[in-house]
Amino acid sequence: MVSNPVRHAFTALALFLPFVPSHFAAKPNVILIYSDDHGWADLGAQGVDKDIRTPHLDALARDGVRFANGYVTAPQCVPSRAGVITGRYQQRFGVDDNLKGPLPLAELTIAERLKPAGYTSAQVGKWHLEPTPRSEEQAPADDAHAFLPGAQGFDEYWCGPMNTFMASHDLQGAPLAHPPQRLTDPRFRCVWQTDAALAFINRHARDPFFLYLAYYTPHVPLQSPEPWFSKTPAHLPLVRRQALAMIAAMDEGIGRIRVRLRELSLDRNTLIFFIGDNGAPLRPAAWNGSLNLPLTGEKGMLTDGGVRTPFVAAWPGTLPAGKTYEPMVSALDVAATAVAIAGLPAAPELDGVNLIPFVRGEKSGPPHDYLFWRWRSQAAVHDGRWKLVLLGPSQGYLFDTTAPDGETRNLAGQHPDIVQRLHARLKLWDATLQAPGLPTETNAQDQIFFSTHIEKTQTTAPAETPAPKARKKRKQ
Repeated sequence: MVSNPVRHAFTALALFLPFVPSHFAAKPNVILIYSDDHGWADLGAQGVDKDIRTPHLDALARDGVRFANGYVTAPQCVPSRAGVITGRYQQRFGVDDNLKGPLPLAELTIAERLKPAGYTSAQVGKWHLEPTPRSEEQAPADDAHAFLPGAQGFDEYWCGPMNTFMASHDLQGAPLAHPPQRLTDPRFRCVWQTDAALAFINRHARDPFFLYLAYYTPHVPLQSPEPWFSKTPAHLPLVRRQALAMIAAMDEGIGRIRVRLRELSLDRNTLIFFIGDNGAPLRPAAWNGSLNLPLTGEKGMLTDGGVRTPFVAAWPGTLPAGKTYEPMVSALDVAATAVAIAGLPAAPELDGVNLIPFVRGEKSGPPHDYLFWRWRSQAAVHDGRWKLVLLGPSQGYLFDTTAPDGETRNLAGQHPDIVQRLHARLKLWDATLQAPGLPTETNAQDQIFFSTHIEKTQTTAPAETPAPKARKKRKQ
C-alpha cells in the first residue's frame, strides 16, 4: 500500500473531530453529480432541443444557477474526473489523459479536504481513477484495491459504472464484512446508483456530508430502459431515443434525491452541483445519441463541444434562483467552493475559486481571467472571449467565442497580437505543470477531429440515420 504522509496528517486531525460536536451539524452538505459524455444541448433548461426531457434538472436550474459557460478540464473522462475531484489541474500530477491514471494517492480529494471539518463522504457510480488494463502505470497485485475511493478519503462507496460494482455497503446502507465486496444489481445502472445515494443520505441526515454521484449516463453501452424509453419520440433515431431515455432515468433519480432532501429538511442546507464530464462523441461509430449543439466539436476536442458542458448549481436560500451566469466557470471550482462553505482555510494549491460570492454579486469581475487545457496533441487557453487552440506544433486556431460563427472560423491570421498574448499565457501555465511541454506532434485522430469540425458546419446527425427534426429547424 502506498504511504501518504499528508493523508495521515489529515486523518490524525480528523480523529479529534468527534469531541467538537455541536456546530458541525449546521455545515452545509455538498452533492456533486457528474454525468458522462453528456452533450451541452441535452439539458432542457438550455433551450436547444425540444425532444430532451429533464424536468428535475430544469427545476434544479430554476431553483439555482445555470452556468452558460461552464467548463471541464479535459475532453475525456479520466483527466476530467481527476480535475474535478481534486480541484487542481490534473496535469499538475500527471493525469493528462485516459492512459495516465491512476489518480496518485498523494493528491487530496474533496472528501479528504472536508474530513477535518467533520464531513462523511460517499462515492457512487463511475470512478475511473484506479489503474485500468490500458493504464501506463499498473498497481501491484496485492494493491488491487489501493486506488478505489476508500483509499481516497471516501467513507462509503459503490464504485462501478454498470451492474457489477465494488462496495463498502449494500444498497440499503448496511456495512459489508471485509470490504470492498463485489456486488451485482440487474436493474438499469442509474436506478441502483440512485438507490445507493439515497441510502447514504438517509443514514447521514444529521451529519455534514459530501456525496460524489457519478452517473454512467448517457455513455455507451446504450440501453433502452423502461419506462423512460417508451416516452421518447418514436420518429427519432434509435440511438437518440436511447440517449434520451437514459438521461431521463438519471433525471428521475435526481428528482428522487431532491424530494428526499426536502423530506429530511436538508434542501436549504445542501449545495448541489450538476456537471457533465465532457462533451458527447459525434463520430458515426462512436455517437452515443447525445448532442453538443450549438457548440462546435465533440468529445476529444478542446473546442467548446468537447469541454463546455451542462453546469448547474443550486442551494435554495443561499444562491439566487433562476439565474443564468455568463462568465466562465470551471469544474475546478467545486473543490474550492466546498472548502470555503465548510469553513476551512483556503487552500492555495487549488486552481479553482469559491463561486458563491461571485454568483451572489458580492464579488465583481469574472471568477477566472483565463482557463487552460492540455490534452494529447492539443492545448488551449480562454480569456472569456478569445480562445486559442493549438493542434500539434504548427497549427493554431483563434476563435471569438462571442461571435455568431464562434469556433467554426479561425481568426488567427487577423489577430496576431491576440494570438501572441494568449500563447504567452498558455506557456506560463504550462511551465507550472509536472511535465511541461506544449504539443510537439499531431495525433492522427485529433487532426481528423479538426478537419471535420473547423471551417465547416455540421448539418446532419453523426449517424447513418436522419438527424432529429429539431436540429434541422434550427438551421432554417
